[in-house]
Amino acid sequence: MIPVSTRSHPSAAVRYPREIAAAVTLPAACAALVAPGRGPLPRAASIAVLTACGALAPRFALVAFLTAADHRDPRTVTAFDPFRDPTPPALCGFGPEPDRGRLRTAGDRCADAWRSWRAEDLSADTAAGAAGALALASWCSWALGSAARAQTRAQYALDTRADDPLAALVLRSVRAGSGPAWERR
Repeated sequence: MIPVSTRSHPSAAVRYPREIAAAVTLPAACAALVAPGRGPLPRAASIAVLTACGALAPRFALVAFLTAADHRDPRTVTAFDPFRDPTPPALCGFGPEPDRGRLRTAGDRCADAWRSWRAEDLSADTAAGAAGALALASWCSWALGSAARAQTRAQYALDTRADDPLAALVLRSVRAGSGPAWERR
């Protein structure tokens, strides 16, 4: 229970430390996911991705950023506000087809961040971010039309944290045979 002295105005949304950390690291995570070059993520970039993926709302902002046609500057990305912002159409596979190379790179880097977490951390405190990063990687695979890879990544994300909503959404979509609308064009 939140003590009375720390309660905000009833009309203000309550923010939790994980959501605040995710929103603060969101621009760094965006930059890490689309940075030029190949190879595994540096440790600092991996931590930024894991932290940004620790809450669901920043993952919606990441989806919008990764699928934006204008490839906007990662420093301009702001956290998704579930009370004011519409759900990104790309989350369900609607809108113009995103840059396939950008999605592939981001998905692989999210999976790299999860692998580095598995190799180094494994603490329960960071499991939400690790599952979130792999769930985002599974969404990227789904968006690219790779159902098998999306299913595998989503299942591992759910093995990491059984209540991850994005991983569950991707897994349900794959099992239902539902792909993105841009895939059918």
